[in-house]
Amino acid sequence: MELKKREETTLKEVVLTISDSLYKYLTFLEKSLFIKSKEEALSTALEFYKRLAMHDWLPNAYRMGGGRVLIMDSSMLADLFHGLSNREIFNAGKASAIKRKLTNLFFRDLDFTDSASWSVVMRELEIMGWGKFSNVKNEVKVEGCPLPAPYLQGYFEGMFVYEFERHPSNIPNVSVFIAKKKKSELLGEF
Repeated sequence: MELKKREETTLKEVVLTISDSLYKYLTFLEKSLFIKSKEEALSTALEFYKRLAMHDWLPNAYRMGGGRVLIMDSSMLADLFHGLSNREIFNAGKASAIKRKLTNLFFRDLDFTDSASWSVVMRELEIMGWGKFSNVKNEVKVEGCPLPAPYLQGYFEGMFVYEFERHPSNIPNVSVFIAKKKKSELLGEF
């Protein structure tokens, strides 16, 4: 049996000066056991800073992956979808996915007909706060997503070039989609 060499990360120390209000906030979080330590909280915050590409953010204009990010309450999002039919919601999801595929540099060289590539998209959706995504072969499980199922189905079909069928779940806030057959690469009707 061959043992793989274990990679070790070298940690660097940074001395940081923060305001009294931030220090009090971190102390409150630590005492309330929301965080293990102030150091861990600051490290986690920097990881999110990196994941969300916050170095590109400007006051009142947040950007991520070449696009603008809008932070809004999920009830506002539900209001947007309320006046649309399921077919319109599906088509909006499909159009969003096709546009995202064309504009996201990380997606350009991926073969989305291979379900092994789907994790790249799912990771991006998780980072953007869409919920938790996992897949096994041709099955996609979505947990805690505020978007309606027809939107997700359209998004998956537009992104992965398969027809997806939603399967019922007895678990609240969990949706399961199963890829059925490949669709044409053409945009199709909207």
